[in-house]
Amino acid sequence: MFLTASFCAAAIIISMRINDYNHRLTENLSTQLIESKANEAGAWLAQRIRELHTISRTPTVVSMEDSALKSYVNQLSNDMDSYYGNDYGTFAINRLDGIEYITENQTIDVSDRDYFREMLFSEAEYVISKPVISKTDQSLITVACYPIFGKTAEKVGFVAAAISLRKLTELTDNLSFYKGKSLIADSTGSIYTNVDESLSDSLVRNIIEHIPDNSDSKVSYKDVVEENTDYVVFYAPIPNSYGWFLCTAVHRSELFMDAELLARSLVGIGIVLLFVAISVSFLVSNLATKRIRILSGAMQDVRQGNLETSISLNGNDELSDLAEDFNVMVADIKKLMHKVYQQQKEERQRELQVLQSQINPHFLYNTLDTLQWKALEHGAHELSDLIVSLSSFFRISLSKGKEFITLEKELEHVRNYLVIQQFRYRDILEYNIDCDTELCKCSLPKILIQPLVENAIYHGIKPKLGSGAIRISVFEEDNILKIVVKDDGVGMNEEKLNQIKNNLDKHYTGNNYGLYNVSRRIFLNYGENYGLDIDSEENTGTTVTVRLPKMMEDTDV
Repeated sequence: MFLTASFCAAAIIISMRINDYNHRLTENLSTQLIESKANEAGAWLAQRIRELHTISRTPTVVSMEDSALKSYVNQLSNDMDSYYGNDYGTFAINRLDGIEYITENQTIDVSDRDYFREMLFSEAEYVISKPVISKTDQSLITVACYPIFGKTAEKVGFVAAAISLRKLTELTDNLSFYKGKSLIADSTGSIYTNVDESLSDSLVRNIIEHIPDNSDSKVSYKDVVEENTDYVVFYAPIPNSYGWFLCTAVHRSELFMDAELLARSLVGIGIVLLFVAISVSFLVSNLATKRIRILSGAMQDVRQGNLETSISLNGNDELSDLAEDFNVMVADIKKLMHKVYQQQKEERQRELQVLQSQINPHFLYNTLDTLQWKALEHGAHELSDLIVSLSSFFRISLSKGKEFITLEKELEHVRNYLVIQQFRYRDILEYNIDCDTELCKCSLPKILIQPLVENAIYHGIKPKLGSGAIRISVFEEDNILKIVVKDDGVGMNEEKLNQIKNNLDKHYTGNNYGLYNVSRRIFLNYGENYGLDIDSEENTGTTVTVRLPKMMEDTDV
């Protein structure tokens, strides 16, 4: 049902588009044809004006002498047919006072006529009168006037000619255009050609009412309804005239008959092609859906927990790429699940170690306090200080089961450890701790620095021949808390340094606290953006930098 509705909608839209395009194409072609006929009429009119221009430049005419003008006018009338064919009725020469020479023995006064007054006061190159009926043969004519300029370039008179409009009538009658009818008129209602009898008076009036006022306009057309009949009327301005338009009225049904027939034919062909396309698409979709069903089944298997699922779709299309991506995704899920399992296993082991370390801690503290008092009773003050450091070391290590402590407590824990180690390695170990007091309330995992110090003592200071020093500095850089443990021990060569760095990248862990253990704990708590940086130079020393997010005591991880 949906495809049928879509198909019908598409057919209607295509039909409308084709019909609209054909209508515009027909209108454009019709406009070009009408314009060419209007230009033809304009060219004929221009030729008549040029002929008048030639007569106005004749020496006899320029002289404006009475006797010569009468003889010349008579000659023009006698030779009119041989020189100018039947395009003219009569010629005349007008003086500025309105006297018009018609023949050698006949003059009339035209000073009260519109075309004479317009020519007398106008700056136009020539003047064409409204159409009139010739008194000699009852034909339609218009009077064209061209100025005569004397030897001093002043206006001395006019050449006037009664131009027959028979040629324009022939042009409109012979205009074969979708059985349409044509006439030439202006916006004032003057008609310059004979009107075909099939055009009713009301239609002619309707045509003239829509003539554009601007004769410089391009070809246009209007929809006109007359007596329940739709017409398309084309208006083409005629060059070299004063507001004349070639008007052609065509039945709309005649004008667009061929276009609509073509549109129906194209729609019919389109329907056949569309049916073929739909049939082919059904075949292609059946092939595609079979492969989609295979892919969907594999996804259902994974959803039910079967991560051993793998599919293979031959081809180089998008479905084949999707199947390959699916296999990669399943493999990544398996790796991720294994990784999460290992992390959870390590977390449980850490929790177990913490629980084990909390077994009866008070017994240990009470015993250490008793040893401290016994040492004081015997005057062993140095031994008493050592026991205090050891007791504080264990208290902070346990921290009542807390995983995170303040930086201040962590540094106290390290300081206790160093006091104990300094007592043990009295002659070879020196240390210094430098920390900004504003950072003391920062929160971090406990026992994070002590393993690094222990590593510096046993692998850096102790193997060195002579005394050594450990410097611990804590500072903030770009909202990152940096803890630097630096020793001046034996250091290590580049090969061993690279091996340690590679093991850190692989998150290698050992059984005891050390570099790998600290690196792993940072990764589990903060992710891959934080960790350890190690630099070392053989026989110079080693620097370990811990990078942690700056987090205050009450901030959640």
